[in-house]
Amino acid sequence: MRVAMLHNRYRTGQPSGENTVVAQTVDLLRNSGHEVDLYVRNSDDIAAMSRKDRALLPFRSVWSFSAERDLTLLLQENRPDVVHVHNTFPLFSPSVLRAAYRLGLPVVATLHNFRLMCANAVLQRDGKPCESCVGKLPWAGVVHSCYRESRVQTLPLATSIGVHNTLHTWQRYVTTLVAPSEFVRDRYVAGGFDPELFVVKPHAVPHSGQVRSGAGDAVVFLGRLEDDKGFADLLQAWDSSLGKLIVVGDGTLRAEAEQRAREDLSIQVLGQLPWADSMEVLRSARAAVVPARSYESFGLVVVEAFAHGVPVVASRLGALAELVDDGETGALTEPGDPEGLRKALGLVTDPRTSVAFGERARQVYLNRFTPERDLAATERIYTDAIARHADGGRTRRGRWADRD
Repeated sequence: MRVAMLHNRYRTGQPSGENTVVAQTVDLLRNSGHEVDLYVRNSDDIAAMSRKDRALLPFRSVWSFSAERDLTLLLQENRPDVVHVHNTFPLFSPSVLRAAYRLGLPVVATLHNFRLMCANAVLQRDGKPCESCVGKLPWAGVVHSCYRESRVQTLPLATSIGVHNTLHTWQRYVTTLVAPSEFVRDRYVAGGFDPELFVVKPHAVPHSGQVRSGAGDAVVFLGRLEDDKGFADLLQAWDSSLGKLIVVGDGTLRAEAEQRAREDLSIQVLGQLPWADSMEVLRSARAAVVPARSYESFGLVVVEAFAHGVPVVASRLGALAELVDDGETGALTEPGDPEGLRKALGLVTDPRTSVAFGERARQVYLNRFTPERDLAATERIYTDAIARHADGGRTRRGRWADRD
């Protein structure tokens, strides 16, 4: 099968699970014998643009005729069986969907976030969940300066969302919308998207086969050190009776974390580490902790922990509540509740509980989140999209792509 893969990469230095997922998908498909034509634009290139091009970028992010023209030429030359679209913002724009549609090609689009409804793409305001724009014109985002704390920069994004949802651009030109969780699917359906367009396919995590030995010796936080990730709640909840806390990551709360570590020797702040080193730290964990205050569309850290046989304490929020089975593979706690978080951490820091939860977590990984299962699910999505496109979209879409 020949696949055209489109992705606007995020800036270098900006942690992006989307960049990681796209790269892994390309490698997975190529290694299994599929041909993949990767069409990438990089947000890093914006800095080198002329002043005029940068000024026009907000308008081109709504509809880029040049991106549509360029992609049309590439697709005509390579004639893929299916076009798989990831992030189109800001250098591609939704115009690329029409390019594929006009050439009679089936289009699969993975919705990694909520950018089709929300100016900041994460359904968040002031570090908390916000659904003010779900199912509505997104002018609340402009009022609250939801993109980069700027009404001027939010306005073109809100305009794009309003225009394309009014015209049903994504629903008109896309054969299949892929959501990484039921939560993402449900939010889009609440926003007016056709539920029959969706298939749910969770992301996969590659794994070397090395798993935790024993109960591990520390609670590990791996992520951005920010309020919306619940890191301040974790610092408030933590005390040395829970054992050792290892913090991997960077963010605005790093200085506070380092000060706390100087006062409490049970806390160790490692900063940002390469992925392989982060996984080595995670593999030695008694438990991983994901105390998010805002929605997560998936939760790669949870699945990475499961892959190593490590249980997870997470907020009962967004997709995290789908991934962690409370009392089986970890513990769920209410977001923004340090006392509840402390109690949950106390549960999984017990060695026997940690081992039992970790064994179940590892089995969940093997059953649902391996690259092999991801490849089979992706191939099914492509085959189904091609068949439905051929019969005018009349074939019913599947709900879960990773079903046996």
